[in-house]
Amino acid sequence: MKFPLGSLVVAVVLCGCEHLNPVYQNTSANPNKSVVAKTGYDLAFIEFGEQGSYQDPTQLQNALDLIKRTPRPLVITYVHGWHHGAASRDVDSFSGWLSEISKTQLIRDSGLHPIGVYLGWRGESTTIPVVRQFTFFSRKAAAERLASNFDCYDAIAAVSQAARESHGPGGQYTVLIGHSFGGLVVERSVAHAINAEMHGHAAADRSLPADLILMVNPASDSILTRQMIAALSSRHTENSRPFLVSLTSTADAATGTAFPISTSLAATTKVFNEVQVPGMEQRESERRFYTATPGHNAFLINHETVKLDKTIQAPGGLSALQTNLSHNLTGEVFTTDGANGTLDLWHIKQTGNVDVPYWDVKVDPSIIKNHGDIWNPKAQAMMAAVFRMTNPLINREHKVKPRANLNKEPTRPALVPGPDQSHPKLKSESALKPSPSKPSPKPRSEVPLERTR
Repeated sequence: MKFPLGSLVVAVVLCGCEHLNPVYQNTSANPNKSVVAKTGYDLAFIEFGEQGSYQDPTQLQNALDLIKRTPRPLVITYVHGWHHGAASRDVDSFSGWLSEISKTQLIRDSGLHPIGVYLGWRGESTTIPVVRQFTFFSRKAAAERLASNFDCYDAIAAVSQAARESHGPGGQYTVLIGHSFGGLVVERSVAHAINAEMHGHAAADRSLPADLILMVNPASDSILTRQMIAALSSRHTENSRPFLVSLTSTADAATGTAFPISTSLAATTKVFNEVQVPGMEQRESERRFYTATPGHNAFLINHETVKLDKTIQAPGGLSALQTNLSHNLTGEVFTTDGANGTLDLWHIKQTGNVDVPYWDVKVDPSIIKNHGDIWNPKAQAMMAAVFRMTNPLINREHKVKPRANLNKEPTRPALVPGPDQSHPKLKSESALKPSPSKPSPKPRSEVPLERTR
């Protein structure tokens, strides 16, 4: 009997498919399976199907009930990326970070109780070793459906609403993190919330779906990033603390090499206009933004990690993560674990002349080595430092910068030069870095370690 080759291929692929049912399905026999109590923290799961719909709506309700009944919750919602899901090792990595945070003395002294909310989707569609590396377009499309449809943003918004309404401004803090295609989901979720605040449709204390939004190695084009940075810049949001931070390793080949190659193929069927680069007079084709992720687009990068020529002894034998959470280093400085019990000092340095609360940070490869290396100790320490730098609840003695007022009149846009005029155009990306309007402040030679408890 003949067996069609096409049917054989389909059968093999289906055998390697990740299951479509939720991993943490609540049932009448086990109605709270989606909430896992850990030592020092709790972990809740909310899972979505291939079209971005809730797989089990009771998971959301369980997460909200947990947040409401937990005193002073520190809610960290995480959207994973490509090749991951609610049954992957990524859950253990996220859980390990929550555990480290929960052990920090400052977190204990502040009374904050960490709650992780893991938003799971089908970041892995097949487990076949070779085939799984060719699922870029299908998983990117799944992430885009997750971002554009209703349920995922509903969950993100409901989580922050439960924390804010149940515990008040000083009784909780919310963080939203997205990795890889999860960064795409997070950025698109945040964009419309920012727009609503800009136009007075939402109050500043509840417009964003989290107090701090982090994206790590986001696998999204930078068209939306350019639009958001341009809108924030036009509203004079300088000298304010960041609420949106994108961290991308220069060694991330998935977003630095594979993404441009893949999207360049798709770009051949599209039409692109010229748009203005934020902070510059030049206009560039949007193709330059469609084929580059935010962290690999030199038009948009406005911060970078710089290693300082100085180390310190770990105070009280604390790790870098514990130090970054328990102490306040001046000048946006953070530590990573060094040799022989020392801590290396790093500075998140502003580059260029665009100062907005959307930090697009170029990260040294010694901190994040590749696309998936976001849970190593140095990366964890850096994310903890950003949390500390921007959190007014745990910086009472050394106040953080104020929250940006987005509800301002934007600067009137300049007219495009007429046909008899010319406007400057960048010749190459290597020559595009603008001269800053004023030099960026140099890191202090002495970086004092100051207690803020």
